Amino acid sequence: MAKCLVFVIGVLGLGCQVGYGQHKYDNYTLVRLIPNHDQHLQKLSELSLNEAASHGEVEILKRSFGVNDSTDVLVSPRSKQLVEQFAVKNGMPIVTKRDYGRSFEAPQRESRRRFQEGFSVYGYNSFDSINKYLDEVALRKPDLVRLQPLGYSYQRRAMRLAKISKDPSAGNPIIFIDAGIHAREWVAPAMATYIIHRLVTDGRGHELDGVDWYILPVVNPDGYEYTRSSRSQRLWRKTRSKTSHNCYGVDGNRNYGFKWGVSGVSSDPCDRETYAGPKPFSEPETQMVRNVMMENRERIKLYVSLHAYGQYLVYPWGYTGGSLPKTWQKLDSLARKVSKAVQRAGGQPFKVLSAGEWYPAAGGSDDYAFGAIGIPYSYTMELTDGYEFIYPENNLAKILPQLYEGFRIFAEQIKDEFGRS
Repeated sequence: MAKCLVFVIGVLGLGCQVGYGQHKYDNYTLVRLIPNHDQHLQKLSELSLNEAASHGEVEILKRSFGVNDSTDVLVSPRSKQLVEQFAVKNGMPIVTKRDYGRSFEAPQRESRRRFQEGFSVYGYNSFDSINKYLDEVALRKPDLVRLQPLGYSYQRRAMRLAKISKDPSAGNPIIFIDAGIHAREWVAPAMATYIIHRLVTDGRGHELDGVDWYILPVVNPDGYEYTRSSRSQRLWRKTRSKTSHNCYGVDGNRNYGFKWGVSGVSSDPCDRETYAGPKPFSEPETQMVRNVMMENRERIKLYVSLHAYGQYLVYPWGYTGGSLPKTWQKLDSLARKVSKAVQRAGGQPFKVLSAGEWYPAAGGSDDYAFGAIGIPYSYTMELTDGYEFIYPENNLAKILPQLYEGFRIFAEQIKDEFGRS
């Protein structure tokens, strides 16, 4: 069904686009608009899409959090000139990546390689392969790993929580990690799976001393597999539930029941990016995350939701940039310690700030964990910079160990502050 798009830079109109082909993004260009003073930031704040933008020719992939931090816009050949004119008019530097979709690896090629080589802890594995890996580690390390069935996704994929503990009866504080609520962010499930691997195989690590780890590697398995189905769907973000108007999906990270819908969301079910759903927790996937939090609310002391991209480590509040929680300094201090540990290991430092200072968006899991459940440390961790949502698989063996050093710091803090005597 054809939809009309208005791409607003002042007021600019584009025509209608019909459908998405197999190679939809091949001729698209990624334009990175780089603000170098506050006036540029003000202009970028006015750059927006109307409610039908999800069906058009312009997609905003990332917004600036401050000076010199880019706003990344994916544009069709027809709309590319308009974005470039906006940059010229406002004296704003840009960097472009042409033929963006041609850099996507064909899912069929990835699937064949994975079938030939089996599961790879440094790879982008299918949801079924990740589940089989969980079965394997639970069978191999029954003293450390238990799997808790959580329920089924909208398309009936079985979801399980990996519980990793040296002594489940000890009542240790819990670190709860989830990943992959946004389907296209493949590096997030890879990181979650790697954390499981390190926890069950690293005999030198002390991350399990006095701390339990609960890890849900893929929150949105339907969307994740949809992005693996064809190159034209590689940038799908939402769940795959059927909504009205013959459209699909909800942005799971706008669907949590804390300050739901007050900022940074769309009410259009056909919006490809930020539709918050018809009500809080409309999605079975977000319900499962909520249930884990509620069932363990006395023991979960740290929650981390893994995302991509941009190398940010942000904390509440996300629904507003106008206020901070009373304990924001503790949240900020721990995040900076994590960033330094990653940097010492050779990785990039994180940009640390409140999520709302970056851009306000309500209904996020981090705000819900902190504001509704009372988890004292809650973060969204955006992994990798420079590759958007298509971080090269062959770089994972280098970057995942670097990022893991940050989780060592998380564990030390939780053990020191909340560990049992």
